[in-house]
Amino acid sequence: MLIEDELKSIYLNYRIKEIVPFLIKLTPKEKKETAVVLKKFLNKDWGHNHVSMLAALACSTHRDEYAKLSPGYYAVPIHLADELFESYTPEWLGNSYQFLRNIDYLKVMEWQHTGYLTLNDEIAAHLLSESLVSNHTADEILFTYPETLDAHIWLLFQYNSNITYHYKNEKNWKVFFKDLIHKNKIDRLKVLQSCLDAVSLNFSKDHNMWFLELFSYLEPSSKEVLALQDSLFSVFHAPQQSLFVPVLKILNSVITDSDFKENDFLNASSTLPGLQIKNILNTWLQTVEKIAKNNKKYREEICLFVLPVFMSKDASIQTKAVKIILKYGDSNSEKFKNELQAYTESLLSDTKIALEKFLISNNNEATELVETEELDSWHVSQPISPIENISDFIFFAPQVFSKNEPNDFDLFLDALLRFNTEISEEHFTQLEPAFKAALKVKGSVGMHHLYATFFIAYGLLKLKKGAPVLNEAKKEFPALENWIGKRTPLIFKAYHQFLLGIFDLLKQEKILPLLSIADHTPCWIDIRLLIDKLKIYQDQKEFPVPFDLQRAVLRVRKENFGEAQKYAQKQLTEEYVQLLDPVFNPEYYKNLYEESHLEGSFDRKLGIRKIYKGYVTEEIPELTVTIENKEIPGDAPLLDHLFNSYHGIYDQDLIRILYTAPCFSGSVFAKKYNETLSNAVYQYDSRTNTEFLDAWMKLDLPCQKAHYLFLSAAMFSKDKTFSGTAFEAIIHKIVSEDFDPGILGIMIGEKISHGLATVKRLTDGLSGLIGLNPSHNRALEKLLIPILIAIDHPVFNLKKILEMYYELLHLNQSEVDDVVAVKLKEWKNENNLKKIIIKLKTNERKTL
Repeated sequence: MLIEDELKSIYLNYRIKEIVPFLIKLTPKEKKETAVVLKKFLNKDWGHNHVSMLAALACSTHRDEYAKLSPGYYAVPIHLADELFESYTPEWLGNSYQFLRNIDYLKVMEWQHTGYLTLNDEIAAHLLSESLVSNHTADEILFTYPETLDAHIWLLFQYNSNITYHYKNEKNWKVFFKDLIHKNKIDRLKVLQSCLDAVSLNFSKDHNMWFLELFSYLEPSSKEVLALQDSLFSVFHAPQQSLFVPVLKILNSVITDSDFKENDFLNASSTLPGLQIKNILNTWLQTVEKIAKNNKKYREEICLFVLPVFMSKDASIQTKAVKIILKYGDSNSEKFKNELQAYTESLLSDTKIALEKFLISNNNEATELVETEELDSWHVSQPISPIENISDFIFFAPQVFSKNEPNDFDLFLDALLRFNTEISEEHFTQLEPAFKAALKVKGSVGMHHLYATFFIAYGLLKLKKGAPVLNEAKKEFPALENWIGKRTPLIFKAYHQFLLGIFDLLKQEKILPLLSIADHTPCWIDIRLLIDKLKIYQDQKEFPVPFDLQRAVLRVRKENFGEAQKYAQKQLTEEYVQLLDPVFNPEYYKNLYEESHLEGSFDRKLGIRKIYKGYVTEEIPELTVTIENKEIPGDAPLLDHLFNSYHGIYDQDLIRILYTAPCFSGSVFAKKYNETLSNAVYQYDSRTNTEFLDAWMKLDLPCQKAHYLFLSAAMFSKDKTFSGTAFEAIIHKIVSEDFDPGILGIMIGEKISHGLATVKRLTDGLSGLIGLNPSHNRALEKLLIPILIAIDHPVFNLKKILEMYYELLHLNQSEVDDVVAVKLKEWKNENNLKKIIIKLKTNERKTL
């Protein structure tokens, strides 16, 4: 019988007793044939069973081949493996974790003693670490074979095994080690040293912490800690900062011992003062203070080492550092004064007062310099040049659909209107890459898809015979007039009507300019240029596409209107001047829309949102904007479409909508806030929100209430890029005349009071802004006052806000706000607030 047929017969009839005799009689060549049969049938027709597992074991020429043939999870019949190994064992057996992981550690040791395999060290560590899940007792695991304690147990410290796994039963490797040491079965000092050696391997955070915990669990004596101090110092170079405090606590018990290496410790821990982690700084300062107290030799060095601590704006941390410097520092040391000078901008007011004799005095000229220092602009508006010729248009067209940048399609559309009658069949051949790029948009949604649909329709209009790429696109895209769907947002319907109007102009081959194309970044239109374009329409006795005109007037930059109106009256007839009434009449929109939409001043409502986690429902607080969508007629103006659009607007489309009516973006912000930022848990779309906020900042417009609300939520986002952008925006906006810190402060206070945000995120973000310059200090004080007033009960970390407020009062030479003073009376009995409230109450106004 052929090998394949015989194996099939054994497998399909599950004649399990015949498989080992079959495998034993195979020659090396027949084993290769068997492996080919397994590869052929296992993944196609067969499933795994004991027959296939044993066949794979016997016929694989190396461990990688076995790993491919076996599933890795199927249990091996041990008694049959024993029978097979009596006659044949693969050479690779001791190096295959894929096979041995399903075998008990003691059984593998039995095979090694029988001579079936030589166990790989790393695999031995894995198997021993996992042996706790077996039914064997601790004594059976540890004492059956001498290699276990002589060699394998030490491998647990050298390889990234599963020793950290928490088993459900009573077995625990920490207990095992302690018991073995107690029974004098293994060397105690070697275990302690091995723990620290394991940490230095840095396999993972859990791995490092487990071995450090084992070190502490063994309760090392002072003598042992001193013997291992060099290895303990090396932990300060580990990337896991969570290890530092445990090591400092271990070392703390021997700091004053004569054998302690103070200099080595200071050098090893020199990076710790620069960390902005409070518990690390606290513990480190306590440790170095003990060294300074015990040994005069290191006092000057310690005072210098302490200085980076002042980068932290935490008052309690700075106070601890100040105490060390005042007690052990030399006020006559020029070296120390010069080193301290580098940190003066980070020093809190109380710190500066306490360290006055150590500080080099600053002159008034430097102060004035800081006062007049200006931040770089967020965005400098630049001219946008139109596409000048057909060659540039052909080169530019593909990127419109591949890159999907907000302004690109306007440039494309403007060029198409100007060059429409000049584009020949040869040009269309050259435009094939652009049509291919548009075809790739077939699976997308939103305006990108609408733009591609428009371009495909244009190609089909101009090329009556068609082209392969256009014929393919015709199957993938709807006709332009049928693009609208049941769930299409209203604003997209407006853009659809806008493009239908442009398409008609192209069909009629009318050479007219696109009115709504921006001439300056990010989306602004110069009123005089718009007037010149309207003059072209007037000369040709044409009226603009309604949505093109409406979008254009909404994008006009508000400047030089007086002169522009005179220019319009000179260039245009009364009928065409009337088209610009929304620009020149400040009451135009006020007569048509509610103030809430125009000013972005919607009501806010506190409610509850249900979050479903598995089978558990969690209720979380949510603050939403009360804004609704209304039904509108099809011929409604562009702003009606904008104010009543909601879901289905993402990514670059959100920026396009923002740039549709930049001065009336409050509703867009309110709806995006409701959708993605209204509570502290269910937040998403951070990348889009970040780009959206950045796009708005480029407009350099006054804040509406909806913008303040969006900013207040962004500050507390878990996404660091988004929250960082929000704080950067505040740095730029807060000193502007058109920015009201009080409104932002009320909204932040509401969020903190209702549990929608944590104080720590606020203080972490704002601490870096304090001391930036006097203007920012005054604005931040105005921000904190309404925050404190809006907080209706003591919240966690409220002390941090009060400390920040206290610091600003000193910098601004201000008094406590009267309403805040009332709040302080209400909170005076809170234990953790007593000290800071007393400081605020007793603070006398300083005069220059």
